[in-house]
Amino acid sequence: MVVHRRILWAGCLLAVVLILWQGYQVADGMATATARLPQAGDIGLIPAETATPRPIATATAPAPVLPVTTPTATLAPTPMVSPTLAPAPAPPLQPLALERPAPDLDAHRRVLSAPILMYHYISVPPAGADKYRVDLSVSPDMFDQQLAYLAENGFATVSLHDLLAHLSAGAPLPPRPVVLTFDDGYRDNYENAFPLLRKYGFTGTFFVVSDFINAGRPEYMTWEMLREMAEAGMSIESHSRTHPDLRGRSFQFLVWEILGPIEAITHHTGRRPHFFCYPAGKYDRDVIAVLASVETWAAVTTNPGRRQTLDTAMTWPRVRVHGGGSLRDFARLVH
Repeated sequence: MVVHRRILWAGCLLAVVLILWQGYQVADGMATATARLPQAGDIGLIPAETATPRPIATATAPAPVLPVTTPTATLAPTPMVSPTLAPAPAPPLQPLALERPAPDLDAHRRVLSAPILMYHYISVPPAGADKYRVDLSVSPDMFDQQLAYLAENGFATVSLHDLLAHLSAGAPLPPRPVVLTFDDGYRDNYENAFPLLRKYGFTGTFFVVSDFINAGRPEYMTWEMLREMAEAGMSIESHSRTHPDLRGRSFQFLVWEILGPIEAITHHTGRRPHFFCYPAGKYDRDVIAVLASVETWAAVTTNPGRRQTLDTAMTWPRVRVHGGGSLRDFARLVH
């Protein structure tokens, strides 16, 4: 009985050992399958998917890269579509350089009697305007009548450069030359005077204050207006930077007031100014010296007169056209 029990326990123990051994083999096989790399011929792999070990990098120099030639494909023509382009900006004006007339042997003996007319506003003074504004204002209607009178009586407008060329070298002038000048650069010079000048085929000289324009003050012309006028044959010249009394000033102050407008006018109009109008007609020797040093060839004052010479080119007199005057008054001024 005891023997049979021992045999039974031994069989049970052997069965447990066998079961444990088979479990170990199964577990070991799963671990091996997990760690093994796939092989060609395994289920689910095709030859293209066969894992290929990467080559081991070496220190050899890389092979030269050869140019790749791409075959040219013949494509069907694509219809051309013209793009809508923004208009190109206008090219900047090339500075127009005037030559200073060289004096001949008779230069300092020539005397010319020609009026340089002085205007300011070409508009009707506003209500309540003071006496100065009224005196400086010529209405567009009266200005039209004055230009018509000049045209009908044989007068022809010339520039200050034309005047200088005649006095320096005897350049010909029309029988009755007249210079039309406008001080300060008021907007009505563009709105009213400019169209009337073109109506009669006349030209004018406009003396502008550069900082008034740069500041965008509405009562003064803009650089765009002045460029248009310059392209139409008008002369744009300097009346200083800020319109101060230039007498008794330092050299640095004079350079600031005189050189700046020359650069600004040249930049905006493409034409280098060579003529100057003294603010309020005030000047002294230092002002004239600085003007001459920056190639200013002549300057106009508010001094009354019509006798022009080369020796007085830096102080040419003018004839003031007063507001409120009649056409008969104007006729006496120009004859």
